[in-house]
Amino acid sequence: MALEGSARTILSQPNNPVRLSIDLAGFTIERDQLKPNGRRHLMASHPGAGINVAIVLEQVAGQASTGGCIKHLRQLKKGQAVSRGIDVAFSTTRDMPTLEYTLPRFQGVRLDQKSLYACLAEANVYATMHVSKVQYTEADAALFQRLLTTVRLQPGPSPRITAHQPNTAAPLFSVEPVRYEQPNEAKTIVP
Repeated sequence: MALEGSARTILSQPNNPVRLSIDLAGFTIERDQLKPNGRRHLMASHPGAGINVAIVLEQVAGQASTGGCIKHLRQLKKGQAVSRGIDVAFSTTRDMPTLEYTLPRFQGVRLDQKSLYACLAEANVYATMHVSKVQYTEADAALFQRLLTTVRLQPGPSPRITAHQPNTAAPLFSVEPVRYEQPNEAKTIVP
């Protein structure tokens, strides 16, 4: 099931007033699910630009914090995919830590895959966003930045209607890492 993203897509979890809003105009929402472990997963792609977005909302026991986001991104930075990347940058803007890197090649194939991870914390909810694109150029930077500037995690009344209701059916795949593939392009690796 694929849906068109609206200018303001709102994600929330059942029985939690914290909500995430993001401008996904031009994106196709390919998956929006509430997993058995309580995490909300949304995957969207921009067909024209070839950009993929994955968002995970996770409710935790206790208080979520920017410090927790920083710890999570530092763990990602130590991972195998980032260690093979170049132009690795870790930063914090607007209380939103980010980690970005470029993977120039994989198994001898030129990818120029840009990955950007962002993390937000509010009350007892973490939101992690991964934006990626194969054959990234500086012309793509504006769309990456637009996504970052429109994403908000905020408390509030639980919306009666969200832009997209999660599919609570059994997941189609049992492995969570996702391989992004574009038609007529080299295959990418797990971000």
